[in-house]
Amino acid sequence: TKAVKHLPNDFDDIRQEYISKINNVREKHNIPDNLIINWDQTGCQLVPGGDWTMEKEGTQQISISGLDDKRQITLLLAVSMSGDLLPPQLIYPGKTDRCLPKGVDFPSTWDVTCTETHWSNEDTMMQFVNNVIVPYVDEIRDSMPLNNSTTQKAIAIFDVFKAHRGERLLNLLKDNDIVPLFVPAACTDRLQPLDLSVNREYKEQLKSHFHDWYSAEVIHQINEQEDSTGEIAPDNVVVNMRTSVLKPIHANWIVSSHNKMSTRKDLIQLGFRKAGLL
Repeated sequence: TKAVKHLPNDFDDIRQEYISKINNVREKHNIPDNLIINWDQTGCQLVPGGDWTMEKEGTQQISISGLDDKRQITLLLAVSMSGDLLPPQLIYPGKTDRCLPKGVDFPSTWDVTCTETHWSNEDTMMQFVNNVIVPYVDEIRDSMPLNNSTTQKAIAIFDVFKAHRGERLLNLLKDNDIVPLFVPAACTDRLQPLDLSVNREYKEQLKSHFHDWYSAEVIHQINEQEDSTGEIAPDNVVVNMRTSVLKPIHANWIVSSHNKMSTRKDLIQLGFRKAGLL
């Protein structure tokens, strides 16, 4: 358990200052909605279990499969105020590319990498900005009238996580005419667009994929037992959830979920609206 998170006593003032700062930069540089970007890391469980499971009828005590499973990767999402869902960064635990999922056809624009702990650091953030943010911003600029395309500024909004505060990262953003603006500390659940809409729904999509897969595995094994013996022994049904098995399956769930979420412009913009930015 953790202590309950409390908002600062002067939250209303912090919120107004935050909104004003973003609006001032936006108006000063005439920045369009598709160049106002929010990114955020979130832990992504390899077993995104929910609140139901399967058990033999009449069982008195039931455990939910995967509820205590701590295996996870880091999922770094980025969205624009216009409702675009940018390619993500996936960070797997490991020291080399051998730890990445095998046989998964990730989209070429995705940034799939690893760190020893699977946490973001300044190096992975530099990689994400170079591989995802800058190409997206340049593509938007290229679609603008020539007199604006080379000078148009953008805004990147993110929290005060240590990996976001490094001098190299901030200089990289500024060198690409991207203005970095921080979400106030202890206020991300109220002021960060991704926390207000997309992150939760994204994880619900992953849970749905897990439930479908898990139930299909159970049903398949039960059907095999019926075919071979004519009887069913539920106690013999064991779903293989080893990391080597789950990792590529989970990766495909992310690809599917991301494709679906990319169509939810209304949901993406809702986060900016709830934060008071749209």
